[in-house]
Amino acid sequence: MSMVKKVLGALAVFLTLAMLLFAPSFATAATTYTTTIEVVSPTGTTVASAPIYVYLLNGTQVASGTTNSTGYVQFSLANGTYLVFVEGTHSYYFALIKIAGTTKVVINGTKMHYVNISSVPVATSFTLKPDHTNVTLTLNTNATVYGDKNATIVFPTSFFSFPYEYKLSSVKNATTTVSTGTIFANLTGANQIVTATYAQSVAFTNPIFLAIIGFIVLLIIVGA
Repeated sequence: MSMVKKVLGALAVFLTLAMLLFAPSFATAATTYTTTIEVVSPTGTTVASAPIYVYLLNGTQVASGTTNSTGYVQFSLANGTYLVFVEGTHSYYFALIKIAGTTKVVINGTKMHYVNISSVPVATSFTLKPDHTNVTLTLNTNATVYGDKNATIVFPTSFFSFPYEYKLSSVKNATTTVSTGTIFANLTGANQIVTATYAQSVAFTNPIFLAIIGFIVLLIIVGA
């Protein structure tokens, strides 16, 4: 009998430890609610067939979908605040939304300011981080972004596009010029135009350039 008690006692300890170890797996899932999002363009038309992404404010993407022919999309979301990002045909949109039960929200481009982002002499990528979030969006220049919050825009200080290397000279808007690549877009105040200017040079010393030239030379030698 004492042996049985010892076995049962050991089993009880094992089960207790297992429950503590795997407790997160048994946690009750957060209740979700139907969230309907409508996207409206700056001209008041529907934004159809547009990819749309939903993020927690810490930067974690929790949902994605595509608007239908009338500009609507639905998600199941728990109560809280989220950042929604929309890839329109010619424009991007971002907005913070609050979910409290079954919710319908409108991302309305007619009520948003925009920032037009370009780079010369060539296009490049950049990152955009809306205020009050840790969400970082990577986009390409020659883009127009509509938003309901201010945002920080960061350009690369240099990049390579065979056979040239481009180094950042300046980034400017209507009131500010910087050389660090980081500039603030005040979308809650007015429309913005941001332009990054790069100096172009032949990248003789760039490792990628040297590798390409070496490969071409090798082909010539082999084919001779």
